[in-house]
Amino acid sequence: MRNRNILLLGTAMIGCLGANMGVAVAQTETTAQAQSQEQDEFAYIVVTANKREQSVNNVGLTITAASGDSLADRGVAGPADLGKLVPGFTFTQSLYSTPVFTLRGIGLYDATFGASPSVSIYTDQIPRNVPVMSDALDLDIERLEVLKGPQGTLFGQSSTGGAINYIVGKPTEDFQAGMNASYERFNRAEISGFVSGPITGGVNARLALKGVSGGAWQRSLSRPNDDNGDQRKVMGRLTLDIRPSSDIKIELTATGARDRSDPLAPQYAGVIFNTYGSTAQLASSGNPFGIVDPSRYADLTTPGSAGYDPTYVSRQAVLVNRLNGTDPKKAAAAAAILGTGISNNVRDAEWTNGLLGRSDNEYYQFAGRIDVNLTDTITLTSSTSYARKNLQYAQDLDATVAKTADVPLVGNVRAFNQEVRIAGDTDTLHWIIGASYDRLKTVQNNLFDLQDWSANLDIITQTYQQFSTDLKTYGLFGNVEYEVLPNLTLQGGVRYTNNKLAATICYTDPLLDNTPGVSFVLGQLLSNPPVVLAPGECFPLLDSGRSQIDPITLHLNEDNVSFRVGANYKFDQGTLIYATVSQGYKGGIFSSIGASRVSQYVPAQQEKVIAYEAGVKAPLADRRIQLNAAAFYYDYSNKQVRARTLDPVFGLLEKMINVPKSYIFGVEGELVVRPIEGLTVSTSGTYLKSKVSSHFQQTRDGFDVYNFQGYTGDFFGSVLPYTPKFSANADFQYEFPASDTLTGFIGGTLAYQGKQLATFENAIVRAEDFHIGAYTTVDARIGVKTADDRWRASLYAQNLTNEKFITAVSAFLETTIRYRGKPTVYGMSVGYRF
Repeated sequence: MRNRNILLLGTAMIGCLGANMGVAVAQTETTAQAQSQEQDEFAYIVVTANKREQSVNNVGLTITAASGDSLADRGVAGPADLGKLVPGFTFTQSLYSTPVFTLRGIGLYDATFGASPSVSIYTDQIPRNVPVMSDALDLDIERLEVLKGPQGTLFGQSSTGGAINYIVGKPTEDFQAGMNASYERFNRAEISGFVSGPITGGVNARLALKGVSGGAWQRSLSRPNDDNGDQRKVMGRLTLDIRPSSDIKIELTATGARDRSDPLAPQYAGVIFNTYGSTAQLASSGNPFGIVDPSRYADLTTPGSAGYDPTYVSRQAVLVNRLNGTDPKKAAAAAAILGTGISNNVRDAEWTNGLLGRSDNEYYQFAGRIDVNLTDTITLTSSTSYARKNLQYAQDLDATVAKTADVPLVGNVRAFNQEVRIAGDTDTLHWIIGASYDRLKTVQNNLFDLQDWSANLDIITQTYQQFSTDLKTYGLFGNVEYEVLPNLTLQGGVRYTNNKLAATICYTDPLLDNTPGVSFVLGQLLSNPPVVLAPGECFPLLDSGRSQIDPITLHLNEDNVSFRVGANYKFDQGTLIYATVSQGYKGGIFSSIGASRVSQYVPAQQEKVIAYEAGVKAPLADRRIQLNAAAFYYDYSNKQVRARTLDPVFGLLEKMINVPKSYIFGVEGELVVRPIEGLTVSTSGTYLKSKVSSHFQQTRDGFDVYNFQGYTGDFFGSVLPYTPKFSANADFQYEFPASDTLTGFIGGTLAYQGKQLATFENAIVRAEDFHIGAYTTVDARIGVKTADDRWRASLYAQNLTNEKFITAVSAFLETTIRYRGKPTVYGMSVGYRF
């Protein structure tokens, strides 16, 4: 019943498109090209990596490209599914459900709404400035391009790892329409459609809509009838293609999305406060959930050890005393923290009753692009966009029914982007000169419900963080490609970027605004002399011990120069070899972190990657085989990561820091084979070796750095977080005539993700609780379609073997938590195109 309204709304939207609609499969080529593509598919994969259309086999970059058909076949709906297509790509979820994209080991694990990513997302070259602006990326897609390696010269900062560009369906000169629908396990239903065609002379339009309902696959451990994970989404896009003359093209786009989905709940993965040093100590503790681990206990309680936490003994005693005390609510909360238990069932999760549920998120974007042919070879392009994302939802960060870290969040992100460029194209010379301006403003307000936290000393019950940022980015860039000799092309590009970032923070006690006489007495905890807050005053402390009662505004101004130089040589038979050297930057960031001291808000400065890469793209065996391979080395400076620093009262609290030096070496390959008519087999893989290559133990402002397991020391030699040594995928699709008018098809996708770490670890610094095991998922599909692809129907299964896998592990205050991948999902889909 609770899914019916969303489903009916989605059905009504599609019904408005009329009865003559076809499957929403975007056309990447003209009909003539599509016929030729059966014999020479790779030559017709068009990409815009250099901000102009080129065959993928003519571009000297490592690129994964796929049509909308291929994405649908593999079950790639959005960035979360890209690992099925792109080896070396990792998708994880941060603490506040903000998505994290990592490509070839370069990514930013952060939960801040406005934190610029290391892998940037674009829709038709219009930036989605931050990962929380990922709405409607799976709506009416024509093709996908994943560019690997630093892309700062043409795509700007926040693309040190690469850029992902979604190309959406375009208005057509003739009438086209389509729809598709699917229903799958956990009562998830999806329906989408488009209609496209001329409105009047010189004006074409395309409208695409989608609705999603259901899918709750998580269930509460303590409340079997309480499930979580329903999706409730509606989204739409209207595109106008206006041609006032043969030399002017105007494209206007409006995108909107509304998301009332349930935020996913983490799974409980343990708590350190059950650890004791001996059997006798455990027997006398009064903790029925305790375990004996002398080595770990010694690390936690021995001054000078790598894992020493001076708050451990006192906080453990607080929880055990509550467990055995006379207050039933506190006893129940302590029992949940200490005794929830670790489940290996991927569907099991836990959260405070009533906390999770419908989010209230909205996204809209307005974009316009004008192309003016100044001459036969020179084009002026102006691209403008404004987007806003409103967010309101809650997260349970302790994965128990206790109120240790219940966090309702509310905020918004506003982005304005403007780029103007002039491009020239001749047979041997291609050049671009341009300028860009970006303005990103964010607000993120977090309410932390800490009633059951062991460090609250029964004084702190709630805290409220008000966090806002304002980023202005100015850029000047140029790029040139010149064919100096037949088949030999040299390329060079450069971008100058200037960033002006400000962050305003206030951390206060929300009860002051609502309950007369209630105050947060800092003197009992940290401040000297004691400070009693008045309503609206802030309590992060200066290093001197005095309170900063007014909101704090901090500034970070940076500039940098990105570049790329390279050479391509294409042999007469079609093989391309290439080599590039590039330098990319990602601007510094302030992180939305619960803090007790102003020093925790010191920003992470900009990071830099110098990348060396060489590769080959080889069509073989009369183009029935395509072999792509590349080797690369990334020299990383000041990598931005979240770690922990030790607060003398509250224990380990998070802080955004820089790793001085690290590197990533890798090789990857892709092989696509058509051994017989109708059969396509593809496989690809990426090998990565990453390492912290400098001695690193303290932040640049002098604080000891701890990993998420609570160990400190020299992190030299650790692998980088979320960087699996090996990842791979394989896919096959076989089409065969089922009758004179019908074609059958069967296919499958295998995706392998190697083991990885969620934090730093080496021989001295332990992190066994933060290992993420290797896993393999298998998807399958079978169906039938008409020879002209007018309609199709299929059955599919995702994670067919019901692989139990973990995508992320983290810790927040009391407990360790992990996020799990979905169990087996099976369903059916139908589509029709007119």
